[in-house]
This record gives sequence, C-alpha cells and structure tokens, in this order.
Amino acid sequence: MDFEEPVQGHLHWTEEEHTHGKKEAMRTILILSAVTVIEVGIAMIYDHFVTSGSGKWAINLFMAIASVVKVYYIMGTFMHLKHEKKWFILSALLPFSFLVWAIIAFTWEGSSWHAMRAGFLGIF
Repeated sequence: MDFEEPVQGHLHWTEEEHTHGKKEAMRTILILSAVTVIEVGIAMIYDHFVTSGSGKWAINLFMAIASVVKVYYIMGTFMHLKHEKKWFILSALLPFSFLVWAIIAFTWEGSSWHAMRAGFLGIF
C-alpha cells in the first residue's frame, strides 16, 4: 500500500473545498459550544438564584429550543445532511420527530397517570 497516493473517496475534493469544510466544521463547533455554555449558565443561574417554581416553563422551553438548534447543526454538518437531497433529509428527520413526539406523549401520559393515581389514593 502506497501512503503517498490520495484516498480514493476524496479525489474529488479541491483544496478550496477542503478548507471550506474545515471552516464549516469549526464554525459549527463554536456555535455548539456557545449554545451549550449558555444552556449550562442559565441552568446554574436558575438553580442558584430562583427559589420559587416560577419561570420553570420558560427555562424548559429555552432548553428544548437550544437542543433543537444543536441537533440541527450536528445533523447538518457532521452527519452531512445539509448537502443532501430533500427526501433523504426527510427520511432522517421524520424518525427523529417521531422520537420527540413519543417523549412528549409519554411524559404527558405519565403525568396524567400520576395525577389520577394520586387523586384516587388521596396522595398529594
């Protein structure tokens, strides 16, 4: 095996395309890092300074939106979905959306079941 020859899979990349890919990956890493630092910062501030339960829904909504932003950048850049055809992207995103739906549905159902059980047994 001759290590001086380029790998067959990357023969079509020019130096410009390679540099652009590296810049795009670095940009994505910086965005993901910033969003994560903001998420952790908000969670720590909320945990340390807020004593009552007010604002919990806003924190949860922000965390959900930040997670979707991170998923968008991870799937687009590192899973190379950004440059694919529309139907292939949908074939990857639809199962993900069903997973999100399932988490929401089971959480809602569990909360309802818990409330009914607590009411039936007189536990609050």
